[in-house]
This record gives sequence, C-alpha cells and structure tokens, in this order.
Amino acid sequence: MAIYDLFMEPFERRGLRKLRKKLVPKAKGKVLEIGAGTGLNLGYYDREKVSSLIMIDRDLNYRVLEKKTEDYTHLDLSLKEENVMDLSFPEETFDTVVFTLVFCTVADVEKGLKEIKRVLKKDGTIIFIEHVRPETEPLGKTFDVLTPLWKKLASGCHLNRETEDTLQSMGFDLKLEEKIMKNIFLGGTGNIKKTAP
Repeated sequence: MAIYDLFMEPFERRGLRKLRKKLVPKAKGKVLEIGAGTGLNLGYYDREKVSSLIMIDRDLNYRVLEKKTEDYTHLDLSLKEENVMDLSFPEETFDTVVFTLVFCTVADVEKGLKEIKRVLKKDGTIIFIEHVRPETEPLGKTFDVLTPLWKKLASGCHLNRETEDTLQSMGFDLKLEEKIMKNIFLGGTGNIKKTAP
C-alpha cells in the first residue's frame, strides 16, 4: 500500500489532490466509499455533513486503514471487505456514493454501476474521480496498445476505459468538475436520471 501511495504521489501533486479537495467534501448523509485503497480520501470528508461513512474494498487492508482511521474519530466510520459488483446493502441505503480510481479495475463495469444505482437513494449523488482513455490522438491509441501489458502489471487496471460514457449510458446525469493531465483524469458528481429505469 505504501508503494501505491508513492507511485501515485506525482499524480496527486499534478491535480488529483486538488480534485479530491474539491469533490470529497460534497459527500453528505450516509456515505459509501467504494475502493477505499489506502484511505487517501479520508482527510477531505466534511464531518458536519457526513452522518456515517462505510469504506469498502475488494481486498481491504485493515491494518493500513485502521491505523489511518484512528485520526478520524469524528466520523461514524466502518470498514468492510466487499466487491462493488455484489454489494450487501439494501436498496436505496446511501445518500452519497464515492469512488476514486476504481472502475479501471472492475471486471464488469456495468454490473458494478448497477449495484451503485441500487444502493443509492433516488435523490442521492455519486462523487467520482477516474482515469480514462485520452481524448486526443495519438495518446488514445498509445493507451490502447499499452493496456494489455499494463493490466498484467497493475492488478487488472485498464488505461483506456471510457468511464464517462459508461456512466451516462447507465443512467447517470453527470456534472464534470474538471479534466486534468491531458484529459486522462476526470472528476465530477452525478445523479440518477429521472427517466432512468
């Protein structure tokens, strides 16, 4: 986990940290964070807005996260090992679902997003930061070529997913906050479309 934080630090400095600071404080009510990782979002939650926070990961590192969460006793916080494709929570449980740099590694993106829609209240909000296929060429094609090897090196991470389009096609109205680093990373919020099934 420390290696992951070290690897990500240059990206955090070039804009990811700014996006987290801008987006994560928007979380309110009962919050589910998917892909807790090393707890990089923890310091940005607004304790005045969040009534409870459940942080999940498919391969949860309890030792790392429990150490980090010691400093956040102001939050009603719990940790669970779960996969976004098969969430254990009842329908319409959460006011906010947060996911940052998660859907590049989810095996079935549509299944994961269906689960998010299921557990999110109809008037709830998603908050997301994801890396996506670059919009410009030849960078986009380069990411396509690199993805098969990168998946093997980086726990199944796809460099070329079009997550923004997928979110929209799965019934979310999006409000993009910012695209950074040649549009490789994007962040924003979203709500379930009123006309979505």
